Amino acid sequence: MPSFAASLAGFVLRTTGYYRRMFSGGPQFEQNIAKVRSAPSPAPKAHADVDIRHSEFQGRSVWHLAPKDRAPTAHILFWHGGGYVYPATDIHWKFLSRMASVHGWSITAPLYPLAPENTAAHITNWAMDYYTAYLADMGDTAFVMGGDSAGGGLTAALAHMARDAGHNLPASLLLICPWLDLDPAHPDQLKTEPRDGILTINGIAAGGLLYAGDLPRTDPRCSPIFGNWEGLPPILAFAGGDDILVTDSRALKAKLPSVELIELAGMLHDWPIFSFSESRKAQAKMANFVTPAVV
Repeated sequence: MPSFAASLAGFVLRTTGYYRRMFSGGPQFEQNIAKVRSAPSPAPKAHADVDIRHSEFQGRSVWHLAPKDRAPTAHILFWHGGGYVYPATDIHWKFLSRMASVHGWSITAPLYPLAPENTAAHITNWAMDYYTAYLADMGDTAFVMGGDSAGGGLTAALAHMARDAGHNLPASLLLICPWLDLDPAHPDQLKTEPRDGILTINGIAAGGLLYAGDLPRTDPRCSPIFGNWEGLPPILAFAGGDDILVTDSRALKAKLPSVELIELAGMLHDWPIFSFSESRKAQAKMANFVTPAVV
């Protein structure tokens, strides 16, 4: 059973509809996107034991978070979620700051272009440009690539593209409640939707079309589940039973049994980046998974 805090959060989010309104779909969806993005985008906040730096790549912000006064335990290239239409949130920055502070990660988090102004072809090309620049900066230093939700989908798509282009690959991949199939057509998603406090089927269907643009939704750049998953580094994935995207993680496990999938019943979308007791255990699991891969 989920902890009281996790259950309460799911109940409150379902009741208030705070996030579900952001992912509602329908004719007002793009208006909701514009309204949310009209507010100043959150950024990492000053932290006593985390060094925070900002840079730019092709006119886009890139944030760097690393522990102060000690060598990092791992280097992480992280792609944030947000349905490909929303920027990183305070929840993302709190999660990344904690991973830097508690687990010693040195994290690079690029703020990639968003839909509907940009679509999958451009966004994945931009991300691949950044990936190759990151490789050049890292030299022989091992790193891990990961992301949550849409960022998990982008992580997977980039890993496929990097492998196909003959680039060096990350030591491992972290997929946190990843969005791997833009088409929410799985029958189990209808059963899960009433329990999902963050996403709706109409919302991810609409967001998926905005992101895909002229590409078919089955293109692996849009829906990496349809890509070739052979020859990739080890993968740790997380999923929640009250998340309509849980079917994507299950499909990945069925397609690639070597994936280590941690699915918890009753947990909401993106639960590993929150502050529940289950989240803290998941974060420790990430750290334990990542460190042997890069040392």
